[in-house]
Order: sequence, then C-alpha cells, then structure tokens
Amino acid sequence: MNGDVLFCGAWDEGPGYPRTVSLRQGLVANGVAVRECRVPGLGRDKHRLLRSPWRWPGLWLRSRSDCARLRRGLEAALRERRPRCVVVPYPGHGVVRHVKRTAGVPVVLDLFLSAYDTVVEDRAMVRPGSLGAWWLQHLDTEACAAADLVLVDTPANAAYVAALTGQPAEKFVWLPVHDPDAGAAAPWRPPTGPLQLLFFGTGVPLHGLDVLVAAVAAVPGVQLTLVGGTEFDRAEAMARLGNRLSLQPEFVATKQLQRLLAQSHLVAGVFGTSGKAQRVVPFKLVHALAAGRPVVTADTPAVCNWLDGSGAVFLSPAGDAMALAATLRELVAVPDRVAAAAAAARPAYEQHFGTSALARRWAAVLDRLRSVGAA
Repeated sequence: MNGDVLFCGAWDEGPGYPRTVSLRQGLVANGVAVRECRVPGLGRDKHRLLRSPWRWPGLWLRSRSDCARLRRGLEAALRERRPRCVVVPYPGHGVVRHVKRTAGVPVVLDLFLSAYDTVVEDRAMVRPGSLGAWWLQHLDTEACAAADLVLVDTPANAAYVAALTGQPAEKFVWLPVHDPDAGAAAPWRPPTGPLQLLFFGTGVPLHGLDVLVAAVAAVPGVQLTLVGGTEFDRAEAMARLGNRLSLQPEFVATKQLQRLLAQSHLVAGVFGTSGKAQRVVPFKLVHALAAGRPVVTADTPAVCNWLDGSGAVFLSPAGDAMALAATLRELVAVPDRVAAAAAAARPAYEQHFGTSALARRWAAVLDRLRSVGAA
C-alpha cells in the first residue's frame, strides 16, 4: 500500500494539544507524507460546553456546518490524489461517519480518549446508567464502528474500549503518548535547599492533586510549584503549603513550562484511583521524562508495564497521601536517588515514547491497514 496519508477532522493544535502533532511526526519518521483537511477544533471551550447543556444545540449546528466543510475539503483532496488511508484525529467522534462515507479508502480513527470513560467514569459528571451515560457510550460505539481501525494510547485502553463498545478487539491498535516538542534535556542539578517538585495539569480526578498536596504538606523539605489545577485545588494548596508553594498561572506556554522543568528536581505524575488512572501513561509523565526529569507517580499497571525497571520513576500507591509523603521523605533524605533517576529519565523516554518508538508502532499500524485495504 503506497501513497500518503490524509488527516481529516476538527482537531486542536498548539500548546496543550500534542496528540495530532505526534501522530504526524511518527508518520513522517516512517517516510510517509501527510496532507491535511481540517476545520478548527473547540479548544478549551469544550470543557465549558460540557458543563453548559443549553449550548449544545448551537454546538450541534456548528458540527453540521463543520461536517459539510470537511466533506467538501475531503472530496477535493481525494480528487487531487488518493491516499493510502484517511486518519481522523482526536476528537473525531462527530465526523468519522461522514469521512467514512466519502473516503473510499481505509479510515483510521484516533479515539485517544473515550467519551464515556472521560465524562462518566473519570470525571463523574454523569451518573452511570443514566440517559447521558448511555448516549456517551453510544457515541463511542458509533464512532468506533464507523472506522476500519481505532487508535488509543495503551494496550490496556484498547482492551477497555473494545469491551465498552462491543467492537472486535482486532479493530483496536495503540500508539504511545509522545512529546512532539522534546528538545535536549536540561542538566539536573542537586538541590541546595528544598527538593523542587513540579506539578502541571488541569487537576482532573485522574491527577489526584488533593493527594499530592496532602503529602507535600507533611514533608517540610519539599517545595511545590503548581501549574494549573482547579480553583479549589489551588486554594487548598495555598492554605496548606504557604510559602512552600510557588503558584503559577493555570496555563503556561511551552517555553515557560520547559523553564520550570529545568528548575525542578522531580515531577509529580498522577495519584488518582479511577480506572482510567490504571490504564494510561499520562502525557505529563512522558513530557517530564523527555525533559530529563524523574517522576513520582501512582503505582499502576500501565506505568509498571512501560517503566518498571527503568529507574526513572518512583512509585507510590494510588490515592495514598501518607505513602506518598513517606516516598518524598526518602527522596529528600537521599537526593542521590533522584539524581540517578534523572540520568535514566531521557533514555526511558526514548525507548518507550520517543519518535523512533512512535514510528515503530506506526509501521505496525500501516501493516495492519494492508489487510484492511485488501478486505
């Protein structure tokens, strides 16, 4: 199967949205040219829209307009040149069916995140068994059914979404999370004062930020730099940590985050107890490893599967602030352990999440597509 790959959808790019850029880099590393047919995504408005049902009719009208524009763009791209496949980047739930009707070639959906898992199980915004939960599961199922192959980020998530949607397990393949902006890792310098611990993220339940704040409050030798988090989390951190907290904006540009990583000794991963936390390797962990920084995070099957034995991570039971505090005390007392983990961080990233690793997985996906195209 020769030819290029066409990305078609309504995705977000820029700071905070690395997934589609990563997919593109992995294909290019395989010598595959990538074309695009795109309308802009919702960006950070989608979080507000989830909490504003009265806005959903307007969103539905916009999605109809976007689908019409995408169909015209796709038809023009197909007339120009027939690709080996069309990739619908995340979030593609609303457009993949329309793409499949028009494409005439295999269609790959980057599901990346299940709508049901995110809204019902992880964030608990909709009650299981409710009409809303049924609709979200239906949305996942219809999207996966429309595609020839579905991409997620880990083997565990592939198994989860296959069971959730009732689609054949062989339809699901995984591509690891990857840092498309990874540059040279900054040198790690031993602490001359408190151990500098960096957290960055939105503060969704997966992150378990409350567990982290409680643990840091119990370890005077740790200084926490907090980027993001919910308003409640930020207020709680200020109240509990006082001058041991460096509170950054809720969102920082890539260059500023890189500076904060360079100033840190250790990065906080995730500490939540949800099923999703057990199945994923969060981008924040991968980003930290790419920057040459070790990570302290929850001891989960996904993280152990990828990084157990790497020497780059320190594991603590999920949801257990006391155990996490004990781990942090040990690292404050023996900073050489953190130094050794820092030396292992970038090699661990390259082995499991670097561009070469992503390219290898893309090669497997493209091989799978040969059988799809022949079917």
